[in-house]
Amino acid sequence: MAGRWNNANKKPPRRAAKEPPGVIPSLIEPQLATLVNRPPTDGDWSYEIKFDGYRMLARVEAGNAQLFTRNGHDRSDRMPKLCAALKTLPVDNVWLDGEAVVLDAAGTPNFNALQNAFDRRSTAEIVLFFFDLLYLNGTDLREQPLKARRALLAELLGEVHTDALRLSEDFAQDPESLVASACKMKLEGIIGKRVDAPYRSGRSTDWVKLKCLLRQEFVVAGFTRLRGAKTGIRALLLGVYEPDGSFRFAGTAQQNLRPSQIAALEKKAKVLVRKTSACYNAPAPEKDRDYVWLEPQLVAELSFLEWTPNGEVRHPVFHGMREDKPAAAVTEEPVVDVENGEPVEVQTGSTRVQPGRRGNVTLSGQKISNADRVIDPVTGMKKIDLVRYYDEIAEWALPFLQDRPVSLVRAPDGIEGELFFQKHEERMRIPGITKLPVALHPNHPSLLVVDVPEALIGLAQMNVIVMFS
Repeated sequence: MAGRWNNANKKPPRRAAKEPPGVIPSLIEPQLATLVNRPPTDGDWSYEIKFDGYRMLARVEAGNAQLFTRNGHDRSDRMPKLCAALKTLPVDNVWLDGEAVVLDAAGTPNFNALQNAFDRRSTAEIVLFFFDLLYLNGTDLREQPLKARRALLAELLGEVHTDALRLSEDFAQDPESLVASACKMKLEGIIGKRVDAPYRSGRSTDWVKLKCLLRQEFVVAGFTRLRGAKTGIRALLLGVYEPDGSFRFAGTAQQNLRPSQIAALEKKAKVLVRKTSACYNAPAPEKDRDYVWLEPQLVAELSFLEWTPNGEVRHPVFHGMREDKPAAAVTEEPVVDVENGEPVEVQTGSTRVQPGRRGNVTLSGQKISNADRVIDPVTGMKKIDLVRYYDEIAEWALPFLQDRPVSLVRAPDGIEGELFFQKHEERMRIPGITKLPVALHPNHPSLLVVDVPEALIGLAQMNVIVMFS
C-alpha cells in the first residue's frame, strides 16, 4: 500500500539485527513483565492497563498478515477479521506487540468472553490493543528506547481507520493511584515500563506488573466430584511445577463454570485420567468426594488472595482455561521486591540465548545445562550448538513432527558414549512435550509428540540427537 510509511518514501533502512538485509524476522519472542510488590521509585517509567486477554504479536509482510501467541503458535486462521485489518496498515513490513481482548458493554476487557469467542470460533468481536512496535519497513526497532518506539506506534495507528486495531494508551500518573483505579474498575492491574529501555525478549525488570489480586496460570492436576457420582466437577485440583521439575499440589478451587464449559472440560479430561496423582504432595482423600486425577496437561487461569506457607493458594477464583501456555512452563510466579533488590532470575540480552551460572545458558525460557560440553569430538560440536540448531530449524521441522509419535535416541555422554533409545518420558520431564492419551497405546506409558518449539529445545537439553516420527 502506498503511503509515507512505505520504503518508497524513505531512506534505505538500517540492517535488521540478527537477520540478513531486508529480511523480516520470522518469529520474535515477546518481552515479559516481572511481578513486583510495589511500584519502582527510580528511573523514568510509563504505565499501561494490564489487559485481561491473550498476548498476540502481529507480523505483516508483502500483504500477508500473521498473528502469533506468546509461544509462537500461529493463530492467523482463527482471527481472519483481524488479519484483514492488519493488511490495511500502510507499511511494507512490520512487527507489532499487543493483546487480544473482547470488550464488554462497559468497554472493559472480558476474559471469559474472549475464551468463548475462541471456543466457538466466532472471533469477529476480538480487538487488538498494541503497545509496542518492534520492526518497521526493514528496520529493527528493538534497540531503540520504548519512548521512541511508542511515538512511532502512535503515529502509525493514527492512520488506521478501524476499531479492531487500537493503541494501548500509557499514563504518567502516580502508579499507586492508577492501581487503585484499575482495581475499582475490576481490571487485572497495570504494567510499568522503563521509557528509556530497549525491547528484550524474555522476562526482566524493565517491565513490571502490579496486580489488584495475584493471578497466574495453574495446571489442572485433577478435579473432585461427589462420592459415587459418574459425572460433574465440584472443584479443580491445581498444580505447579517446581524449579527442579517436580510437580506440586497447589490447592483446590471451586469451579464456577457454565454447564457447557463443564461438559467441554470433562471431554478434554476423559482421555487424561490417571490412577494416581502426578503431584508429589497429593492431598489426603476426603470421605464425601472422589478425586479424579489427570495427566498434567490442561492449564487454567485463576486469581487468588495469597500463597499459604505450605504452598497452596488462598481464596482462588477460576477465570478460564488457557491454550496459549504449555503446562510444563507453569510455575509459581515469584513476586519481586524492587526496592530491596530481592533476587530474581532475569533474562536479558539482545539474543534468545542468555548466559547463566556454571556454564549454563537460557534459551526461550529453558535452562540448558553443560552448554559447552563437546558432544562430537570429531567436529567439536557442543551441546549449545545442537540446541541452537533445533531452535533454528523448528519452523521447518515442526510440520513433519506435529501430531506424530516420536522415538528418541539420547547421547548424554556424547555420540561416542552409550546411546539410549526411548519412546516415553520415563522419569524425565521434557518442557513443551505433548503426551498422547494412554488409550492409544494400552498398557504402556504415554507416547510423545513434538508440537511446539519449546519441545525441540527440551529434547536438545535432554541430549536427543535422533528423532524418528
